[in-house]
Parts: sequence; C-alpha cells; structure tokens
Amino acid sequence: MKSFKAYFKKEVIEAIRTNKYLILFTGTVLWALVNPLMLKLLPVIMRNYVTPELADLFTYFNRDNAFTNFLGDLFEMGTLFIVFTLMGLIAGEISGKKLTFPYSRGASPAGMVLAKYIHYLITINILIMIAFITNYFYVCCIFTDGILSISIVLKSALLYMLYYCTLLSILIFFSSIFKRSILAGITTLVLGYGLSIFNQFKTIRFYLPNYLLYKAGDLLNVFDSSLIKTAIISACIIILLVTLTIYRMKKIDIS
Repeated sequence: MKSFKAYFKKEVIEAIRTNKYLILFTGTVLWALVNPLMLKLLPVIMRNYVTPELADLFTYFNRDNAFTNFLGDLFEMGTLFIVFTLMGLIAGEISGKKLTFPYSRGASPAGMVLAKYIHYLITINILIMIAFITNYFYVCCIFTDGILSISIVLKSALLYMLYYCTLLSILIFFSSIFKRSILAGITTLVLGYGLSIFNQFKTIRFYLPNYLLYKAGDLLNVFDSSLIKTAIISACIIILLVTLTIYRMKKIDIS
C-alpha cells in the first residue's frame, strides 16, 4: 500500500510537471468542442471548392450525425493522444534506470504498476465523461433534430470508458515489454486501430474490445445483450495484462 500511495502521488506530480493532463485534455475535451464547430462550418468551406449542388450535400447534419462524427474522431485522435502521451509509463522507468533506488528500498512492483494504471484510468475516464457531456450540450446548441439524448450519450460514454481501460492495460503491458517507449506506442496503435476492422464481421466482433466502440455509435440500441460477452472479455483482458505487467516488473533486471 505504501508503494501504491507513493507512486500514485509521483504520477500526479509528474503529470502536472510534464503537462500530461493538458495534453490528454486537448485530445478529448477540447476535441469535443472543436468537432461540432468544424462540422457546422464544413458546408461554408465546401462552397469555395466544389459546385453548389455538391456543397448542398453537406448542408444538413442533425444531432445524431454530429455526435457519431465526434465518436469516430475521438477514437482516431483521442487514441493517438492517449497512446503517445502514456507510452513511456513503464518503459521510461526501465530505460531511465529509475527503478534501482525504489526497488532497493523495498518498493513493490505491484504497487507501482497499479498506481500508474489506476491513476491514468481515473484521469482518462473523467476526461471522457466530461468530453461526452460537453459535446452533447454543444451539439444541442448548434444542431437540431435527431434522437440524441443525455441517456444515449452517457451509455456511449461508459462504453468508451471501458474500451480505453482495456487499451490502457494493453499499452502498459507493452510498455513493460519494450525498452523503447515508441515501440510500445506503435504496437498499441496497430492493435487499437487494426481490431476495428473486425467490427464488419458479425461472427467474431462480439469477442473484441473494439465492439464497444461499434455499439457506442449504435444510437438506437447502445446497450443490449451482445455487450455481455464483450464486457466480460474486456475485463478479463484488463486483469490478465495488468497481472502480467506486475509479473514482468518483478522479474525485470534493473541493473
């Protein structure tokens, strides 16, 4: 518990010092504000580059269109911001020889890993919830029509939160495997983006975390029984990878 508290405090201080909170805020909450505005200005911009007839195709967006567009962009841009900001969580400790002193003083690898994971799990989930609620109210101010409601938005937010909890566990595991943080980042991005391809296949998409993103965009039926498998598998992935990361850090050569 002492190691957990010490590393949790260290992560908070480090995140403030290196502006990680600000970077993550930019990739989530700020994007929630910018995205609807860009969508609203799109028809005006398009009129300068295409024929009026073609520009008319971009003149109508309702609340549902705006929100689903935000979901897609959040996945693409938010994932980049999160992965490249946090890819050195463990790798930075290893490559920077920062573990020798704490380990020699009896620091617990489990406490360290859990502190890092839980700290950013809380941070990302708070930012995602703020981003979704902010986007909802902003979209409602700019656009009209559609079935979008605060209930739908909150359900979609919960699915995104579970997805990023899973992605974070993947990232922290690869960060413990690779000494170079960029390799951990690229590997996580390849998995994160690549697995979305399987959302096209009904037979297997339920078994992959990216199905959470697919259902988050299904505004007519965000929550249904198909999510049970995905949620259980995602939780198992989180537990497994965090456990493997702890095991890896117990066996790591810190000399």
